[in-house]
Amino acid sequence: MAEETATGNREWAGLWLSEERLAPYLEACGGDADRAVELHEWNISLAQVLMRDVAHLEVAMRNAYDRALSDAWGGDAHWLLDDDSPVRRPLMRKAARGELDLNRINRKIIDAAVEKLPAGFTTGQLVSNLTLGFWVHLADRSREAAIWRTALYRAWPRGTRRKELLRALDGVLRVRNRVAHDERLFDPRRPELSPIGADADAVRLFRELCPDAAARVLEDDAMTPVERFLAENPAPADVRL
Repeated sequence: MAEETATGNREWAGLWLSEERLAPYLEACGGDADRAVELHEWNISLAQVLMRDVAHLEVAMRNAYDRALSDAWGGDAHWLLDDDSPVRRPLMRKAARGELDLNRINRKIIDAAVEKLPAGFTTGQLVSNLTLGFWVHLADRSREAAIWRTALYRAWPRGTRRKELLRALDGVLRVRNRVAHDERLFDPRRPELSPIGADADAVRLFRELCPDAAARVLEDDAMTPVERFLAENPAPADVRL
C-alpha cells in the first residue's frame, strides 16, 4: 500500500512540476517523492524571503538612479525619453562584425515599457516599469565614462567601486531570475548563484542606498532574512546553499 501511495505521489508530482523539474528534488531526497515535494515547497518559501529583499533593493536603486541621472541630465525631456541622453543616444563600440550600438537594447527596453503605459503616463510610472536588468546594466563597463562617472556614482557611498558593485548586482539579478522562473535555489552550479550570497548583497546594497529606510524595514541583527529563515526552517534534505 505504501509503495502504491509513493508511486501515485511521484505521478502527480511529475505531472505538476514536469519530470525534468522534479528530478533534482528527487535526487536530493533519495527518490522519495513526498520529501521531494516538501523540498520544492521549502524552496518556494526560501524564494519568497529572498524576493522581499530583492524588491527593497530594486525600488531603492531605480529611484536613486533616476535622481542621479535627472540631476546630471540637462536635456529638454526626461533622460529616459530624450534621444540625446547617455542612456539612449548611440553608443558605438567595435565588435567582431563591425560596430555595435550598446544602447540599442536600452532603447528597446524603454520603448517597450512606454508602449504598455497609458496615455499621459508619468516618468515615475516609466521608471517603475523598467526591468531590474535594465538598472543593473547601467553600471556596465561599457557605460563607465558616459553614465557611471557622470552620474551614477553619486547614488552610492563615496568610494564605491563600479566593478565590484556590478559583480554583486549581477549575482542578485541572476538569482532573482531563477526565482522568477521557479528554479531551484539549492545546490547552485556556481558560487554567484548562492541564495545566501545574493541575499547578503541585496541587504547590504539596500542599506548603502537607503540607510534610513533599511533601518526601519529590516531587523537589526547580524543575520540576513535568508540566514534567519534557514536557521528557523532547515531544508528537508541535505542540500548546499
